[in-house]
Amino acid sequence: MERVIYIVHTSPGRTRLRLPWLRSDAKEATSLADGLLQVEGVEEVQVRPYTGSVLCLHDPGQLSLEGLLEEVRRSTGVDVLLRPGEEPPDGDALLRSLTKGSGVARAASLFFKNVNVDVLRATDGHLDLGTLATLTFATAGAVEVAVKGKLPPPPWFSLGWWAFQTFINMERVAIQHTAVPVRHNGNGAAAAPGPDAAGYSE
Repeated sequence: MERVIYIVHTSPGRTRLRLPWLRSDAKEATSLADGLLQVEGVEEVQVRPYTGSVLCLHDPGQLSLEGLLEEVRRSTGVDVLLRPGEEPPDGDALLRSLTKGSGVARAASLFFKNVNVDVLRATDGHLDLGTLATLTFATAGAVEVAVKGKLPPPPWFSLGWWAFQTFINMERVAIQHTAVPVRHNGNGAAAAPGPDAAGYSE
């Protein structure tokens, strides 16, 4: 989970924050509360780990809002702080998926690459997975036509798939020059290099 500090509400001497990752780390929630209670000016801290809510009651004469936020950042090691209405930057996992593919896609790719190697080994390099799949589908189609005696119309999902593939192949230039709307926090993280995954920063 991306570690972000959200400012939910502030008024003189009363500040409510939301730290979503505390929902999965009750120990850190307790440690944060204990640490904030040691700060001069903090009178009471209420942490609800199951919601990630942190309510701080503090003396504004001794501890300003910015001073409190600095203590929370120092205690948690989190620098990304969002005020009401602000959106968090897209996380490293999203940016990594844009440059290297999603986790499921990478796992599927590894699986089929291993199968392809097995097919090549079994056929002494004469047949790969792509060719085997093509011949299998072509043979299955020919058998179906021979059995039914006519060429059946393709199902709707096949037409949809081929329409999608046609768009991808015919509009490759447009796709490569369409920006991917991702946000980064200016620390050097960005979308995939090149015109096919240009991001924008906020």
